[in-house]
Amino acid sequence: MHRTTHKVSFVFLAAGLAACGSDSTGPAAGFECIGQALPTTAPALINVTGMVSSNVLSPAPVHGAYIYAFRRGDTTHLAGDTTDTPGHYSVDITTRGTPVDGYLAVSDSGHHIDTYAYPAVPLASNQIENVLMISGSEFTFLAAAAGVTPVAGDGFIGVVVKNCAGTPIAGATVTSSPAGTVRYNAGGAPSPSATSTADDGVAYIANVAAVNVTVMASASGHTLRQHIVNARADAITLTEIQP
Repeated sequence: MHRTTHKVSFVFLAAGLAACGSDSTGPAAGFECIGQALPTTAPALINVTGMVSSNVLSPAPVHGAYIYAFRRGDTTHLAGDTTDTPGHYSVDITTRGTPVDGYLAVSDSGHHIDTYAYPAVPLASNQIENVLMISGSEFTFLAAAAGVTPVAGDGFIGVVVKNCAGTPIAGATVTSSPAGTVRYNAGGAPSPSATSTADDGVAYIANVAAVNVTVMASASGHTLRQHIVNARADAITLTEIQP
């Protein structure tokens, strides 16, 4: 059974996506899937499974976290689960035969900041989504390292930029509409001065309005596929950008 693996976290966002097709006459290696159409059909049932962990410096399983899958614009969840002792969860999503434009909502009764995970494209196959949550004190510490003063009521978006093979892209620049304060990693940690992604492909959009936000990126002269996430007030939204 085909399964795509994502790992989304606050500082170290990493993922493995199924490689897109290549064409020796097309764009450079890593960007072969530029302009390819997304799937229009999906299995009747998609399974999303993964692990929820906490603590940026030394990740550990989160037991008892609530996981709910939603279709965009729908307030009734499609499926839900609670993480077990090792932090694992599994939800089955009914697709109606078409890719699901949705997200996961993750919470654990206030011990960590509520987190929402959006895929780069609608779900058309089974997925593994590992989510790293952080506490309020960790968020404050990491924001200070990035030279950002969080604004109450605003949203925060963590992004990883990938190429067609699922490899993080160095040298990518990220923007959003509406705009927020964009930061990148340097040496594996948030930097107040970096101007593009490091080898980990990570970017942060801080102090962005708590509304629907279009996330965008460019890399190696290519404009990548943009998409919309909902940045919620005083919460963390995680996503990826790919060609």
